[in-house]
Amino acid sequence: LLEMVNIREHCSWVHSDREKATVKAIDLIRGAVNRARLLEELHPIKTKVKKEVLVIGGGISGIQAALEMADKGYQVYLVERNPCIGGHMAQLSETFPTLDCSYCILAPRMVSVSQHPRIKIITMAEPVALEGMPGDYTVTIRVKPRYVDIEKCTGCDECTKVCPVEVPDEFNLGLTWRKAIYIPYPQGTPRAYVIDTDNCLGLAPIACGKCIEVCDPGAINYDMQPEEIKLNVGAIILATGYEQISPNDFGEYSYGTHPDIVTNLQFERIMHLGFKKPSDGRLPKKVAFVLCVGSRALQERAKEYCCKIGCMVAIKQAIMLKKAIPNVEPWIFYQDIRADGKGYEEFYARAREQGVKFVRGLAARVLPTNDGLIVKAEDTIAGMPVEEKFDMVVLSMGITPRPDTEELAKIFGLHTGPDGFFMERHYKLNPVDSAKEGIFVSGCALGPKDIRESVEEGMAAASRAATFIGQGELEVSPEVPVIDRGKCDLCGKCVEICPTKAITIKDSSISVTPIACINCGACVPACPKDAIDQNNFREKQLIAQVQGVSMGELKEPKIIAFIERKTAYSSLDLAGTRRLSYIANIRPITVPSCMRIGIKHLLNAFAYGADGVVFVEGDDSPFAGEKLLKHVTELKKELQKYEISPLRLQSMTTTIPQYDKAVKLFATVNARISRLGKIKAEEREKLKEKLQSAQSG
Repeated sequence: LLEMVNIREHCSWVHSDREKATVKAIDLIRGAVNRARLLEELHPIKTKVKKEVLVIGGGISGIQAALEMADKGYQVYLVERNPCIGGHMAQLSETFPTLDCSYCILAPRMVSVSQHPRIKIITMAEPVALEGMPGDYTVTIRVKPRYVDIEKCTGCDECTKVCPVEVPDEFNLGLTWRKAIYIPYPQGTPRAYVIDTDNCLGLAPIACGKCIEVCDPGAINYDMQPEEIKLNVGAIILATGYEQISPNDFGEYSYGTHPDIVTNLQFERIMHLGFKKPSDGRLPKKVAFVLCVGSRALQERAKEYCCKIGCMVAIKQAIMLKKAIPNVEPWIFYQDIRADGKGYEEFYARAREQGVKFVRGLAARVLPTNDGLIVKAEDTIAGMPVEEKFDMVVLSMGITPRPDTEELAKIFGLHTGPDGFFMERHYKLNPVDSAKEGIFVSGCALGPKDIRESVEEGMAAASRAATFIGQGELEVSPEVPVIDRGKCDLCGKCVEICPTKAITIKDSSISVTPIACINCGACVPACPKDAIDQNNFREKQLIAQVQGVSMGELKEPKIIAFIERKTAYSSLDLAGTRRLSYIANIRPITVPSCMRIGIKHLLNAFAYGADGVVFVEGDDSPFAGEKLLKHVTELKKELQKYEISPLRLQSMTTTIPQYDKAVKLFATVNARISRLGKIKAEEREKLKEKLQSAQSG
């Protein structure tokens, strides 16, 4: 039951003309008083939450998140789509910049996860459906058959000895061979075999069965079937990791035409296997590392963003190469060396001191010959072409989201960015929160990053999840949509526009999940039947405020600025604290989101004294971009029906630091509205008559 008017940052501190500032303050207070008369008593909505947590993804970030949550006393389900946890880190030989054995760091954590009484590992599984609400989610997990009982399998290896099938080993990226029954790598967790159904001779129909014959514990079961399990959890952490861009998309590097042209991840396995060339098993004498393959490029096949780890991985591999092979010559072809982590610049200097040769200029071509690999490049520092022969070429591949990221985003009601990775709620202020309450994201699921950052984000996501479910119940804002079921015809427009799936239609009934609602109000103007209103921003309250602010005569055009209450409001606040002056005929009205504003509000503004309207939305809003633009375009079409120029409505998005952006737009809009002129009194009266007629009708 409180209404506050900001006449300091939004008025007195930004206008030097005291008379104009006073007139503006009167308008703002009039609008607030009109709104305050109609306020209703509201109370927070309380809801209980489950104490269980689901972590999706068994890489280092997911492992760290699971351990953090379990150590805090919560039951954790760790779901991994592969037969073993560990992720890409398990494939690395050493880590930069300390050159620690990767597995020596990872293994203790995997053991801790497997032995922790409050962690249940579910491998060969992935989520397929989400139901419920934040704090009380039900996630359906589809588990593929392993055909080996994890509890019975002792890892004796007798089955692989008799298996007659050999296929390329995915863990070693095709550099070695494995059997049709296998453990992905010797220290894999869980320590149990899995049958490759695509290559096993013992399945459908049975043509072999040798592994069953030698399995004394009776762990192998060809009759295992896929199953679906439902997990009831309070919070979810997505740590789904990344994939490398396919080198086959870059024909200029001749990948696949010569065995000694490999990716940097393949070279990690080559390092582990003894640094020998795949072609002849000999040690290389000269190796080229080609950076930014598929990164920092504008071609359709490439990614604009940096892979973030390519430079340091190449430097690490070059240093390890120098250490393992006397007199070897590592060359690194680069655009820019990005050594921005702790100890990274020193690591880069160490490589130069040890004789690693750096050539500033990307390789243009790699040409296989009978006695080596020719790399053609340009040394941009020397300003001359480079053509050198090498024994091996290592391609530093870009990083891309996992192929199922978009599908997971649909299942969980999340957003992905232009790069395809999951979007955080706010890049700086909520870096591991998703747009949906109770769902958090960490590691490379958010974008490229190194091991240290992935661990940090796993810990951060666990901390945020623990905060979310720790009290046992949540207080939720009462500013939720209120649906008049007598008017609602279940058209689904509100469901379509809701960014968090807070509104659902099931069994011919519509409902709102308060804890999932972000109180944006976008559903209200989207409803063609006027069946939705919003607590604390009810139509009558908002219209009364708009009318009050719009009243009062001005010589200049009066412009109403609807300000999204989080980021956009903070940005305008910052303009005030910086005493950044702007035109005094702007009248800000704070709203949950500019999507809350419909044609009624615009018509009331123009009818009661406004000459222009500006929408200012936060850049981190789920509606920033195309959705806001579409909304504004539709409103402009509606304005034309009332013979109001669409030029009288403008919009923009802003971030908190871009406080000058809104100020500049105000000046631009003011100039445009000034050219159009003020709306005539008789036109305003006609609008009022139409509004009154529509209201009575």
